[in-house]
Formats: sequence, structure tokens, C-alpha cells
Amino acid sequence: MRIVVTGASGNLGTALLRALSGRGHDLHAVARRPPDPAAVVSSNVTWSSLDLSETACEPDLDGLVASAGAVVNLAWAFQPMRRPAYLQRASVGIVERVARAALRTGRTHLVHVSSVAAYSPRRSERRVDEGWPREGIPGATYSRLKVEAERSLERLTSAAGADDRVTVVRPCLVGQYDAGGPMLRCGAPAPFPGALVGHLPVVPVDERFGLQLVHSDDVADALTRVVEQHAVGRFDLAAEPVLRGADFADALHARPIRLSQKAARATMSALWRAHLSPLDPGWVDMAQQAPWVAGARARDELGWKPLHSARDVLHDLVRGMAAGAGAGTGALRARTVADGIRRAASGGSVARRSLT
Repeated sequence: MRIVVTGASGNLGTALLRALSGRGHDLHAVARRPPDPAAVVSSNVTWSSLDLSETACEPDLDGLVASAGAVVNLAWAFQPMRRPAYLQRASVGIVERVARAALRTGRTHLVHVSSVAAYSPRRSERRVDEGWPREGIPGATYSRLKVEAERSLERLTSAAGADDRVTVVRPCLVGQYDAGGPMLRCGAPAPFPGALVGHLPVVPVDERFGLQLVHSDDVADALTRVVEQHAVGRFDLAAEPVLRGADFADALHARPIRLSQKAARATMSALWRAHLSPLDPGWVDMAQQAPWVAGARARDELGWKPLHSARDVLHDLVRGMAAGAGAGTGALRARTVADGIRRAASGGSVARRSLT
């Protein structure tokens, strides 16, 4: 099958190329900054350089998608968080552009990767399914855009009468060792040494806090099953168990100290306003409020079972952060203090920078 993967150079894209490699598919990867293919996956993958946030890409995108059996859309902008107009164009705008290209073929299977952040806040510790309300987490830009993208996709799908060839996959927080450095880059100031991760004396926790994680390779396995089985509809993905504050303290080799969620949010907001953190405080809101998903439909209908526990993912991420780990792509480049300071000096902080 000819499969087009957009956003192929990122955390999930690199994992999906690994999963699809060697299975007899004709793989076409799309990224704004294509890497050396040998640095990403060993088998043959054709790369195309397209900025999907710009209308100028549309003729090339149409050409790539015209003969595709499936398109997996992973393209999404996380930064710069202080430039909402760009985030809108490079997230919802991309979803709409890719969806139109895939739907107009009349046969291509479109798989859009969304997030559990599209769901409304949790009301209890009960696991929810794909029918949970989707109003997003109040105050969280990423969540709002995920909701908007899904609604746009639903409108386009309905207009095309294409419910039988559209899939939405909603994973929780996705991680792998190679994503450790890039994740730390998005969450910590450039001068912060990654080597301190795992050596902090204390970590704030709240007994009500709980977060789900899933490994990039496990999400890639689910996506491979969706494409090859032509499974449509909605699928939530998460690994067990739900991680609590004590799990994070253990992974970081730190002593847990109690800090209420309200105080944690206030601290992050202060750092954001002072331009000391690249992380929008809405991410704290999502971590505190996103519902915990059961993921039963993926297990029952796809035969999916994550091979990594949530604790495995957390420990992989912590090791990756400490090492500044990355992969051979622009989106997953390794993190170093020197590189962060150099880029901040030349183009501003990661939260302010445009596209470099």
C-alpha cells in the first residue's frame, strides 16, 4: 500500500516509519525539514519537503496523496507557544489541508492523530471511553486547537460522505528515549543542564495528580493496525498504570514534597509571564485535568496491547532528558545547553522563535 505520513520527522513520525518499514508498503514521508533518510529508518522511504502550514504546498500535497491508499496525519506545531496565529495555521490549518487532499480522492483512508487533550476535564478517577465529551481543557491553547481540528475534520468528513474512511486516534502523552532531549527543550530554559534531571533533591507532588503515558512505538503499532485493517472511527490509546506523583519522584530519584495543584499552576504561570519558561501554563492544566482513558476499543477491535508500561516510558524519558537524547531529524535533534544558548542568542528563546 502507498502510505503518506505527514509530520514524519517527529516523535511519533519516526516511530511510525520504523513500524511500517519492511512490511511491503510504499512509504512517503512529509516534513518541513526532511532528514537524511538513513538517520531515521533503514529501509527505503521517499521524503518530501513541504511546509503544510502554507497554501503554496497544496499542489504538491495533492500529487502525493492522489494515489495513496492511506494518509496518516501527524503534523502539528507545538511551538512557538507565544505566537497563537502561527499555531492556529500550523495545526488546525494543516489538518484541514491534509483532510481536503485525502477526502477529494474518493478512496484514501485518512488517519488523524489527535489527543486525549481534546476531551473535557475529568470528573472522577473513572476511566472514560471515546464517547466522553470533547470540549477541551479550559485555558489550554493546545487542547482548544485539538478540539477545533477534530470539529473541522468532522465537518469535512460529513460533507464528503466519508465516515467509512476516516479514523481519529487519541493517545495520551507519547514518549520515547529519543524524545527526551526535545521534550526538555520545550519545557525548560535553555541554560538548564539536562544532566541535573535525575539529581534534583525534591519534586513537588499532589496526591490528586495522575498522568497517563504511552510509548511512541506502541502508538506506532496501533496506527499500523489501523491502516492495515482499514479500521475507522475513534480510538483512545494509553498504557498502564496511571502515574502518580510518587512515580515521578521515583523516576527522578527525588524526595516528594507536597505542592497543591493550584500552587503548581500559579508557579508555572509566574515563570511563563516572566519569560523564564517556554512552557505555556495550559500544559499544567491539561496534566491536572485531562481524563484517564480506558483504551478498550483499541484492544478489542485492533488487537492492540502496549508492550511498554507507563513507568517504562517515564524512565525512558527521564534518561533521554538527562542525556539530551535525540534522533537524526530537525524535530528530534539532541539537546545541549550550548546549542540552546546559541539559538536563543541568535533567534530568541524556543517559545519566541519562529521556525528555525
